[in-house]
Amino acid sequence: MIRPAAVRYGAHVSFDVILFMPAPFTDHPSFPEALIARSLERAGFSVGVIEQPHWQSADDFARCGRPGLFAGIVPGPVDSVALNFTSTGKRRNEDLYQPEGNAYFPDMPPSVSSRIRPDRTLTVFASRIREALGPVPLVIGGLEASLRRFAHWDFQQQAIRRPILLDTRADLVVSGMGELQIVEIARAAARGEILSDADIPGTVRIAKTCPDNPVLLPDAAAVADTPSLLLTQYLDEHRAIREGRPVVQPAGGRFVVSQPPMVYSREDLDAIYGMPFTRAHGWMRDTRPTEGAPTPALLMNRFSVTTHRGCAGGCAFCSIAAHQGRGVVSRSRASILNEIGAMQRHPDWRGVIGDVGGASAEMWEADCARCQRASCLSPGLCTHYPAPGAQAWQSLLKEIRSLDGIRQVNLGSGVRYEVLLENPSLLEDLLRHHSGQFLRIAPEHTEDHILSLMKKPPFAVFERFVHLFETIVRRLPRPIRLAPYLIVGHPGETAGDVVRMRDKLKALGLFGQADVQIFTPTPGSLATAMYCSGQDEHGHTIAVERNMVELVRRQRMLIDSEKSERKPGAPRLDAGRDAPKHGKRKDAPRGGKRFTR
Repeated sequence: MIRPAAVRYGAHVSFDVILFMPAPFTDHPSFPEALIARSLERAGFSVGVIEQPHWQSADDFARCGRPGLFAGIVPGPVDSVALNFTSTGKRRNEDLYQPEGNAYFPDMPPSVSSRIRPDRTLTVFASRIREALGPVPLVIGGLEASLRRFAHWDFQQQAIRRPILLDTRADLVVSGMGELQIVEIARAAARGEILSDADIPGTVRIAKTCPDNPVLLPDAAAVADTPSLLLTQYLDEHRAIREGRPVVQPAGGRFVVSQPPMVYSREDLDAIYGMPFTRAHGWMRDTRPTEGAPTPALLMNRFSVTTHRGCAGGCAFCSIAAHQGRGVVSRSRASILNEIGAMQRHPDWRGVIGDVGGASAEMWEADCARCQRASCLSPGLCTHYPAPGAQAWQSLLKEIRSLDGIRQVNLGSGVRYEVLLENPSLLEDLLRHHSGQFLRIAPEHTEDHILSLMKKPPFAVFERFVHLFETIVRRLPRPIRLAPYLIVGHPGETAGDVVRMRDKLKALGLFGQADVQIFTPTPGSLATAMYCSGQDEHGHTIAVERNMVELVRRQRMLIDSEKSERKPGAPRLDAGRDAPKHGKRKDAPRGGKRFTR
């Protein structure tokens, strides 16, 4: 069973597993700590949780004593560096996973050392756990561990860092979604097995010898010396995943061994999402009121429903497919409806569902494993792509709308416009029943050579979608506008490309309605590998802009005229979040910093 952690209530209790996390424990199926803890509990293991420990010393990390099997770190659903910094290198003052979004401990003056979530949370927490508990078996996971399991680019440090296992000295990394892996790890530990020797699917360990029949990556030290090798590393790693072979990277005289991904089934997801989550902060069986204010992340997601995992899009800059898998695995209709029924019994239920979707909402029931394409949607829809999947989602939404007690079903997940273009009735349903003032869509760019690098469809496809959208909107009783997501600074882009993007947006009447972000080279993505190498995946040289002053200029090229050109009621652009307001900030990265290719 899961009991209140001693860090909060002061008692020493023996647990099989102790989980450490930088945010409040949120018992909701969208939050990794709940998925992991409840999966362990369902398998019969006792779990203690230490939330928001003061990482400046080891004291909080020792409050529950030593676990019987292993300690685990659940760093959160987003890489800590991406959460703590904007794309321009500015340190964020808010953390949506903390109470009221406050990134700092309330009992300490705001500073880098008083942030609740430290930079590179896994490394900091692992050090404190070793200090507090000694040589206890340690398992780390989450997106931060998955994408940093090999040598990787850290955009805040502007450098290649070595595999996360070497920095944390953990026994195992859980790669990908971890509910099945963590139970297998606990069972192995209960049998007395040494975790650092365990070859469990979807895990990574350090070995003294190289296993048989691996795909061998470049040495981690060589990648650090020559960041362009990240592209070779990425291509080899994903070839191994397609072939179902282990991936090995030499590092420091040893070998980082990544096993093939854990395979999840529909039955697995139904069982996972069928666990009795309370959708609240606090412990699973704790009936006491939650201390402190709810986090913005919980408020946004409390009554949302995840319908599937994985993404067939394969966008070069995105980490979802790398973490969840390119293949889509869908929950059953019955499982989804049962979850909605449970939500309706929640004391805070008001009849509004925030989302019914996934990485791309219309991919529910679009499960496909017929080919090895990197993307089912780019450069065009694959002939094997299960188009009826969008129709199935449309039918599901209609059924949910008809349920007693449902006042509104909103669309929170992204949707792929190239799929909607093939399903006009679905688009009309979304606009009539599930959209507010805006439909947010993600063309990301307008120039075809960049879209090709992004693994996005040609711009002509988006133009066709805009015309279809406008045709449907004219039939609706209320106005709805498009709010496009755009990226500047993606590898391959030049300043001239941004000028052409501005002109095309104006021609479509979308200028001033876009959310424009600067490309962030996060760990583990194809786009980051291209950023470091200056080459596309075929070895062709491409433009890469690393000067932050120039990147901010490009961003502002698309937003500086918003006061005069933004249509009434259009969403404000968030340039202020990423761009310095008055010249060059002291904490902005030096735009001229270079590294060896």
